[in-house]
Amino acid sequence: MTKKHHYRDFILKELERRQRKNPSYSLRAFSRDLEVPCSRLSEILNGKVGLSESRAVNLATKLNLSPSEREFFVDLALSEHARSAVLREMALQRVNAREEVFEKIGEDQFAVISDWYYTAITQILKLKDFDPTIQNIAQRLGLLTDVTEKALERLEAMKLIEKTADGKWTSNDAKYSSSYGGSSEAARNYFMQMQTKATEAMSADNKRRWDMGCTMVPTSREKAKEIAGKIRQFRLEVMQELQNSENKDSLFALSTSFFEMTDVQPH
Repeated sequence: MTKKHHYRDFILKELERRQRKNPSYSLRAFSRDLEVPCSRLSEILNGKVGLSESRAVNLATKLNLSPSEREFFVDLALSEHARSAVLREMALQRVNAREEVFEKIGEDQFAVISDWYYTAITQILKLKDFDPTIQNIAQRLGLLTDVTEKALERLEAMKLIEKTADGKWTSNDAKYSSSYGGSSEAARNYFMQMQTKATEAMSADNKRRWDMGCTMVPTSREKAKEIAGKIRQFRLEVMQELQNSENKDSLFALSTSFFEMTDVQPH
């Protein structure tokens, strides 16, 4: 399987983002902020030199990538530049597994469709025997018809869905994901809305299926980082299994939370 992404794309996109905010921002300034010699950064971007694992980890941090993006970035680098053929193959398998499940959309795109129902609409179109009219979509998701219609138009403009000749809506074959850091207002908005949906699912008069659990446990912040990585891997594996299932007749949300309850103590 050919990779759809390259770690250089992450570097270039961050450079472009900074240059949009500051047109005078140069490659030299970028190399300074990344703490990489300008000549070496130029060679990396031009494919003349590769990245070691330690360099990839350091760059991923400097690029302010989210935890899942950092893992993906490092795996992309390892799949190409790891000294061991075994390590290259293992990294490539992780890359291919992630690309098979999700196609990342840009943060600027996600900001436009960060309300929960945009994602829900793209997925409900994949249900078996579902008649994808505006009225049916609105009814199944509890939306107003005009809200549904506007959402469909926006998703179509972004090429995330298509309208057939007989006026029915269909989702394309890609599976989209978005994972952005805490600086993303759109991401915070989306997750807060999904927490609200989870609360609604627990209401006494709600007949929908739900399964939730919560516990608190003391641990170290270092161990918490390790567990957060395992949770991300678990989420990826579960989503892949669900997406490969047959006879899809309902839409479910998988939401995981893992956060610190205590205040950070000053040194």
